[in-house]
Amino acid sequence: MTIIQDAVDILKSNDRGEFSVPTHGLYPVQFNWDSAFAALGYRQFAPQRAVREVELLLEAQWADGMVPHIIFRGDHDGYFPGPDVWSTGQPTPTSGITQPPVAGSILRRLIESGVEVEKDRLAAMVRRLDGWYDWFTRARQCEDSGAILVIHPWESGRDNLSDWDPAMAAVVPDTGLGDYRRRDLEHVDASQRPTKEEYDRYLTIVRFGRDCGWDQAHLGKHSPFRMIDPGMTAMLLRSERDLVWLQAQTGQDISATKARIKRLEDGWRSLWNPRVKGFTSRNLTDGAQTDAVSAASFLGPYAGMLDHLGETLDHFDRIASQVEYMIPSFDPNSEGFDPQRYWRGPVWHVINNRIGLGLQEIGELDRSERVRRDTARLTEKSGFSEYFDPLTGEGLGGKSFTWTASVYLDWACDQSAVPTA
Repeated sequence: MTIIQDAVDILKSNDRGEFSVPTHGLYPVQFNWDSAFAALGYRQFAPQRAVREVELLLEAQWADGMVPHIIFRGDHDGYFPGPDVWSTGQPTPTSGITQPPVAGSILRRLIESGVEVEKDRLAAMVRRLDGWYDWFTRARQCEDSGAILVIHPWESGRDNLSDWDPAMAAVVPDTGLGDYRRRDLEHVDASQRPTKEEYDRYLTIVRFGRDCGWDQAHLGKHSPFRMIDPGMTAMLLRSERDLVWLQAQTGQDISATKARIKRLEDGWRSLWNPRVKGFTSRNLTDGAQTDAVSAASFLGPYAGMLDHLGETLDHFDRIASQVEYMIPSFDPNSEGFDPQRYWRGPVWHVINNRIGLGLQEIGELDRSERVRRDTARLTEKSGFSEYFDPLTGEGLGGKSFTWTASVYLDWACDQSAVPTA
């Protein structure tokens, strides 16, 4: 019972009234998919607080429909790059890119679990979600395939994934960046974070966006980094399916959403890599496909896609036999694997949660339970770290992390022991 109370206490300590921060110090502002996952934890003991978390996130929506990846609410002086670097000109300062759109799926989870939301309020949130998902088709969807691209590694939510290395190597660092202070290294050992060279390129892409006035259509066609991402494609596809359900609850038209779903299904299929026998990313600039699976390769069932399921499960079983804790963010057999450096190998609770749910929904109960059990074991061994070493279970990155606590409360732990509102 103590560890469950610890999870609740973490959520409360990272609560800033109407929004949560991922963790104190390292990430002192509101992040898009962090907030959505935070709502899962709040649902257990403060359901209306959970609703407000998602609602406030959506209220930061741009006029074009995008919901940004960072909203600079509260005290953000300790975060770099801050709003002056992004210079997006929004009423509430934000970044100029988005993040995986899991908010709709989590809002459905809240409603289905009995959280009450007044109909007009829910309808307004659903309309914002529809505007955001439609924005993806205009600003981030590949015209030829229907898959979703990202114009910055941060947009994918998996910042330094080894998949991005060739495309990042082609980004020529801006010589005018000057000296800047990495505030993240004040909180986490450099061996667990992206490198200085990667940060130079991250900031170069940000400067490109700022120089074009954050013209999202222009970025989708001309950003120096453009990768087609199975993670973003799968999570948007699932969220669109959940949006249909939400639109039905509120009497809204579902026809446009269903058309977008069909296009995204084609997009997911286009990411099949016969050399790897898996769904992998592709560099939009040169067409090169990544020859390694990542955790995103297992998101097909979560997205409602069962194409090549046998080959996908073969990869799952192969990796499961090689690591103590599932699911590493990158294939341990691949050259770019690093069990302790951010998204190059560590396990993340939020990705485990989505993959585990997808496997459960298609009846792959043993594999789903392996993921859920490993997620719980990591927390019970190493606390509520940001991410974990898949070989040793060591907790890495930030500590007292909101989404780690939320996923534990909502899905990983013994649900009968969780206090409910």
